Amino acid sequence: MISIGIDVDATNAFAGLDLAKTHVRNSLFQALVMSTALARKTVIDNIKFGMKSGLGWPAFAPSTIRRKIKMGRSLVGLVDKGQMMDSIQESVDKNSLEGIVYPGVDYLKFHEKGTRRLKERPIMGPVKEQISSKIMDIFRSEIAKGLAST
Repeated sequence: MISIGIDVDATNAFAGLDLAKTHVRNSLFQALVMSTALARKTVIDNIKFGMKSGLGWPAFAPSTIRRKIKMGRSLVGLVDKGQMMDSIQESVDKNSLEGIVYPGVDYLKFHEKGTRRLKERPIMGPVKEQISSKIMDIFRSEIAKGLAST
């Protein structure tokens, strides 16, 4: 006969596991907050610097270039008054562990997908690819911190 058992108080073991679970969940939430903020910053950077950030945007129309120069605006982004850039919001839900970055203006979609008269200049679409390795690093680091604190 072979008998296998654990010669410790199981209550303490389960309490330790619950504590570890809490630390890891808090670490995941912190990583999610940081990653969502990074995604928001990247969207804003794409709006400000999309022409020179390797997104493959087509050149502005000559009329747009003239208007931007006349207004003293940058020729590397989609900023005229800054409303689109300022409208970018983020939200993180602790219960579902979901972070969302979204525009507060409807017209971002016209830049993102293009129209008959406006060439497509993706702003939000490329973000996951742009920051995926950084997000992995954030999650690895935060989870390691959570496990180390148990």
